[in-house]
Amino acid sequence: MIDSIKQNRCHAGVKGAKTRAAFTLIELLVVFSIVGALLGLLLPAVQSLRETARRSSCQNNLRQLGLGLSGYESMFRTLPLGSEFGTAHSWSSRILPQLEQSNLHTGFDFRAAWNDESNRPAVFNSIPVYSCPSSSKSYLGSTDYCGIAGSYDASGQAGDVGRNGVLYPAESTAEKPVRLKDIRDGLSNTIAVGEAIGVTEINFGYWGCGLHCFTHEDGGVSDDEGGYNEIASLHPGGANVVLCDGSVHFLRASLSENTISALCTRAGAELVEAF
Repeated sequence: MIDSIKQNRCHAGVKGAKTRAAFTLIELLVVFSIVGALLGLLLPAVQSLRETARRSSCQNNLRQLGLGLSGYESMFRTLPLGSEFGTAHSWSSRILPQLEQSNLHTGFDFRAAWNDESNRPAVFNSIPVYSCPSSSKSYLGSTDYCGIAGSYDASGQAGDVGRNGVLYPAESTAEKPVRLKDIRDGLSNTIAVGEAIGVTEINFGYWGCGLHCFTHEDGGVSDDEGGYNEIASLHPGGANVVLCDGSVHFLRASLSENTISALCTRAGAELVEAF
């Protein structure tokens, strides 16, 4: 009798062990809905963090370019020409030694055109410091950072339109590049290089070609594709620039046109609002 009771209890225990609790279909749907909602809330935050990192990396690139221009000026007592007459070699090719790219610099024949066959092995290299992490450009030798040749005067005053900045194209072999003393608006009020996402391979968007330098049109800063003659990026809310003093700033898209115009000139004596 005792053995029979034990056997019955064992059978009951085994039978009970096979009985498992399970989620119902409704419970699973509720869980999936909650997880989906949490992911929906988390995704924008992750994207925002990624863009913050890309923007910071872009600013570091421009900081390096500012240091490169400063190092060049210390050596030659002048800034490079934005674009050299006849060959269209760029300021960004001239500062390669200051960017620890001396080997690439020695591969150039600066007597020949920037895209001469002898220069193609050098110029069609993709250099990380010339590319914004938010950019979608994929062709070899691309750049997202262009020299500022000046500004079309948004105030309507007469001036040296198109050549009132610091990195402009030379119109003759006798033309002199800009010296620091020529920047009478102040180094901290004059843009040297800015983001220009709208400059692509069809309009000289190569770091080795100085024809990418442009005169900023009457307008503000764009935070989308932008036009050819426009400081523009894919960063939400504005674009990055480096000033002649080497400082990097994020210019908001809400800045006035007159402020942008004033920052693009070297000796316009304009009043510049906070930026």
